[in-house]
Amino acid sequence: MVVVGSGLLLMMAGGTAQAGWLFVLAAGVFALVVTSFVFPHRLNQVRVSREVPRRVRVGDDTPVVLSITNEGRRTIPMLRIEDRLPAFPPVAVASASVPPTGAVFFEGMRPAYRRGDFDAGDVLVVSGAPFGLGRSRRSLRVEGRVTVVPRWVDLRSFPLLEPSSSPSDVLHQRARTGAGEEYHGVREYRPGDLKRSVHWRTSARAGKLVVREFEEHVLTRVAVIVGGSDTGEPPDSAFESIVSAAASIGLYALRTGHPIELFTCASEVERLSSPADRDLLDRLASVRAGAWDPMEAGTQALRAVHRRGTVVFCATCRGASMDDLRATIRAVQAAGVRVIVVVARSSTWGDGVSGQDDAAIDRLRTGRAIVRVLSHGEELETCLQGS
Repeated sequence: MVVVGSGLLLMMAGGTAQAGWLFVLAAGVFALVVTSFVFPHRLNQVRVSREVPRRVRVGDDTPVVLSITNEGRRTIPMLRIEDRLPAFPPVAVASASVPPTGAVFFEGMRPAYRRGDFDAGDVLVVSGAPFGLGRSRRSLRVEGRVTVVPRWVDLRSFPLLEPSSSPSDVLHQRARTGAGEEYHGVREYRPGDLKRSVHWRTSARAGKLVVREFEEHVLTRVAVIVGGSDTGEPPDSAFESIVSAAASIGLYALRTGHPIELFTCASEVERLSSPADRDLLDRLASVRAGAWDPMEAGTQALRAVHRRGTVVFCATCRGASMDDLRATIRAVQAAGVRVIVVVARSSTWGDGVSGQDDAAIDRLRTGRAIVRVLSHGEELETCLQGS
């Protein structure tokens, strides 16, 4: 518009001064404008590719490489490249001219800020050639497979069995005599014992059959339930905090030898049974916030862990009635299962109903369940360890 206005001013000045050279300048200006819009630079020979690590963690600085290739026979002038892969904040870079069959590369560190499983993202290519007055745009869908897993902390302790339990504590396993691998002692032979378990030397001294006995370690199974609606803006939001808590607790359980069952809740309850740490993180990468049914999730978790297990509820104060959650906790406890509740105080992420959250959390604390509360601005490890 500025250029067009300049052309009009030149024409007016030429008419006033009756100067032909001003009309020539005005005609030249209008010719530039018309040429820019009628003959914009074609971008159909531009090819863009992206290189990104396959798996990253929320908050990690990640190397992302964009390559711009000219597959045509003419030089491509300066370009503006806007990368919009959803896992990372959008970024714009300027490219120098690209010769025929040539390529330019851009590598930069970008923080992963959106949890999820992504396979592609848009790249917008913009050119102002030939004179910078008009714009040619081309949007390309560019592959870039990346899984952004939740942030987690390495817990030193967490009360899966006892409030003071830690990775070195024997409380993480309950032993019973049976057919395990660790030697426990000897006892008198009973009908049904295997002959290979007879300790012949001791039997000879005792004058009766004696068998060797071993310990069979029965590891406590842990069910981790994730559910709730979100408050705040990811990655700094209430739901993201409980996903990080679930990842931290799940990894701690696996590190201390506990098999886990993961239940993610939104429109329906989905179960991941006995995952390894990588599978656990990948599933948590895709879990979404939403309304959920605590009783349905608790019932499924109870069937998975039986009486020996521990159920960990990771929930926000939104998405389900806190009274329903409290009733579910009582039902699970009545079956003889240990219950831990990790709850995000959603109001601290900015929805302004703190009194409601505080009252609901106080009611949860009146029961026998262990309650850990997450609040905006507080360290996750400190909140989970209760210190």
